[in-house]
Amino acid sequence: MLALRTISIFCCVLVFILAASPARPLQSRIENRTDSKTGGKENSAKALKAVKRTVWNLDGGAFFSTEGHLPSGSCFRLTGQVSAPDFFDGLRRIDTAEGSTYMLHDKTVTAYPDELFLTVHLLDFPCSADLKETLVRPPLTRELMSTLRLNFFWKEGVAMRPVESSKRTAASVRRLESYVTGPAAEKLAPRFEWNYQFTVTSEGVPLTNDLILIIENDDHTIAARTAARL
Repeated sequence: MLALRTISIFCCVLVFILAASPARPLQSRIENRTDSKTGGKENSAKALKAVKRTVWNLDGGAFFSTEGHLPSGSCFRLTGQVSAPDFFDGLRRIDTAEGSTYMLHDKTVTAYPDELFLTVHLLDFPCSADLKETLVRPPLTRELMSTLRLNFFWKEGVAMRPVESSKRTAASVRRLESYVTGPAAEKLAPRFEWNYQFTVTSEGVPLTNDLILIIENDDHTIAARTAARL
C-alpha cells in the first residue's frame, strides 16, 4: 500500500512575504457550436449527425476554491491555482459526445508537463454569512496551523492515488486589515492569510486526472477538500 504524501502546512515559514495574488476567474466557456455532418453529396438535405461541442478556455491553469472548518471552531477559505510555464497559455478543452480533447496551439496533448506549480491561499474566514451571528470563533494561529497537514492525490474516476513527489518552495503570512478602527480594534484577535507555493511531479499523468487537495488536522479529520481539474 502506498504511503500518503503529506506536507506540514505550517513549518519553518520563510521570512519573506509573498504579494497577495488577486482573485482570478475560473475557466470559462468560450464557444458553443453545433456542426452538421452529412453523408453522400455535399448538398444532401439529410444530416446524418449533428455534432455538438463546447470549447473551454484553460489559460492560466486550473483554479480551485472551497471552505473549511476545524474542530476548534475556526473557519477558512482555501483558494489556489495550478500552473506550468508555457503549458496552459492557449490550452483549450473541447467537449463532444465522444469525450474531451485537449488542444495546445492546434496540437493535441494528453498529459501534464513533467512538473506543476501549485499556489495555495488559506484565508481566515467567517464560518457564516449571517451578520446576526454573535459567536466569536477562534482565529487561525501559528500553533493551530502547525497541526494541519496537506495531502496531494491524483484522481481518475473514483480511484485516487498519492502523488509521487511534491515539495513546498515558499511560504508566508499576511495579516488581514480589520474593518473596525479605534480602541475596539485593539480588542480583536488578529486574522491572517497564509500563502504557500509547491511543486508537484506530474510526468505522464493524463490531463483527465484531477489533482485533489485534502487538509487534515492532527487526528486525521478532514478540514477541507477540493480539486483542481481541467
